[in-house]
Amino acid sequence: MRSLLMASTLLVSMAASADWQLSEPSHIHFLSTKNTHKTEVHEFKHLTGSVTNDGKATLIVDLTSVETGIPIRNERMQEFLFETPKFATATFTAQIPADMMSKANVGSLESLDLSGILSLHGKEVPIQLPVFISPVADGSVVVSSALPVLIQANEFDLVAGIQKLREMAGLERISEVVPVTFTLTFKPE
Repeated sequence: MRSLLMASTLLVSMAASADWQLSEPSHIHFLSTKNTHKTEVHEFKHLTGSVTNDGKATLIVDLTSVETGIPIRNERMQEFLFETPKFATATFTAQIPADMMSKANVGSLESLDLSGILSLHGKEVPIQLPVFISPVADGSVVVSSALPVLIQANEFDLVAGIQKLREMAGLERISEVVPVTFTLTFKPE
């Protein structure tokens, strides 16, 4: 989540002067593991972002759009984990080499270790995102996670929220390390 949120922040701040805008298909997924052996895939349904011509990237995740497949769990995560009335979004910001989005050839795959800042739950944490950048024939560029990004709940003061969810659901444990993956499509303006 941390990486995802950082990417979100970067994309939002650039939106006003961006040369590339986030479009469909774009996805951010995360895993939750409870009671050691039960892992589930979740996602955020609403994302915005941009990359400027000079490489400033921003990604914003609407935390109220969390989708777990269970409506009451979505509501509990919004209220007790993310505390969306106070912290409605997560943002990731980074600087991509200025020519990276346009230099790759259609059908090629460029790799990049992207350094950025993830803003989540009132905290800003630097993160590394290994990504693949791939241009598509229609002029868009796809940026995807090369490896899952591990978000540490304690770095964002999310442990108390996880414990509250655990108690409400009657679980022995919920993992405090959350793997996040993403595929983001950017189209030129």
